[in-house]
Amino acid sequence: MRTKTLIITITCGVLALGGVVYAVQASAGDDSPAAQPAAAKVATAEVVRTDLSDYWAESGTVGYRKQRTLRGVAPGVLTWLPRPGSTIARGDILYRSGDRPVILFYGSSPMFRDIDVVGMVGRDVRVLADNLRALGYRIGSQPAPGTRVTVQGGPAPAANDQGANGDANKPDSTPAAAGTGAYQTVVTSQDAVFTSSLKDAVKRWQATKGVRPATGTVTLGDMLVLPGAVRVGAASAQLGDDATGNLMAISDQTKAVSVEIDASRADDLRAGQKVQITLPDSSHTSGTINSVSSNVQAGPSDGGDPGPEGPKVQVVVAVDNASAIQNISSASVEVRFTGTTAHDVLAVPVGALLALSSGGYGVQLSDGALTAVKVGLFADGMVQISGTGITAGTRVVTTS
Repeated sequence: MRTKTLIITITCGVLALGGVVYAVQASAGDDSPAAQPAAAKVATAEVVRTDLSDYWAESGTVGYRKQRTLRGVAPGVLTWLPRPGSTIARGDILYRSGDRPVILFYGSSPMFRDIDVVGMVGRDVRVLADNLRALGYRIGSQPAPGTRVTVQGGPAPAANDQGANGDANKPDSTPAAAGTGAYQTVVTSQDAVFTSSLKDAVKRWQATKGVRPATGTVTLGDMLVLPGAVRVGAASAQLGDDATGNLMAISDQTKAVSVEIDASRADDLRAGQKVQITLPDSSHTSGTINSVSSNVQAGPSDGGDPGPEGPKVQVVVAVDNASAIQNISSASVEVRFTGTTAHDVLAVPVGALLALSSGGYGVQLSDGALTAVKVGLFADGMVQISGTGITAGTRVVTTS
């Protein structure tokens, strides 16, 4: 009797843990050996030891850093303003008041008085001396710190007073000879002295800048002190306006990204922290947090409920590669901030996790064994795990 054998193959497919193909043999009255099942290929991944960080993203705006409004110092009629977009550096004219140029000087102490008497001492004189020297003018030698000098004219500062320059560490000034209208004071490391040589340098500088008459006297309002060069923005005043009002917008020359974030997230960020920036053309570049404002701004309101937007703080991000945004004048970008970071942990792709019927999660090892794991941080498609038999290099089944 002839025996006829029929082989029926059933494909179960690749499941979440990897599929297996089975062969079922049906025999028509014969005991022939069954065909061996074919081994199915399943996707596996290696357990890795790494640092994991989760992220959150916010919309930011490219613009120039430290944008603020410049106000005039001394009264007068505004007669000239620089062109928006121009850069004003040390020694350049910021604006003209009564057709008298107001010059930009660098420093941290503002000018607060006329400097007109030889022998005057103060931080404002130091600003004057430092800037003229930086501009190439010979100002002569300066008295060393600790030198006692006699200042002619004007009342002497009161004993134990901070002095006209506001320096609390300045030694007490003492009157000179009675009836002379002079007093003696001691030069500190923050001071300079308005010497005859410095006054002569001022005359040469005034003649060069077109200040008439070039008397060597510096009048309050002849210069405006800022930390460095500035970029000019939109004008706030028109020619003919009072020069003591808001004149124009200024900013630093460098661009940055400004981001408003929920105030509740501010404690997670700090200066120096790295971020990733997605530009309008979908390219990516890195950035560094420059500052996190402590000034909390209320969220938008319609006069009733505060709405879904809560209090905000501003974060300024410096772009590591400045050329990446040099052709972007004002545009929205996406800034990705790092949230929580787990250091030196074991991690697998999220697709390797299995929900266990008893609760919790497990993974299937490449040899088929199922083991429970404890999960931690989820980030970028990976998940932190720990469990018995889970070590770096272990292979686990995962979705393909």
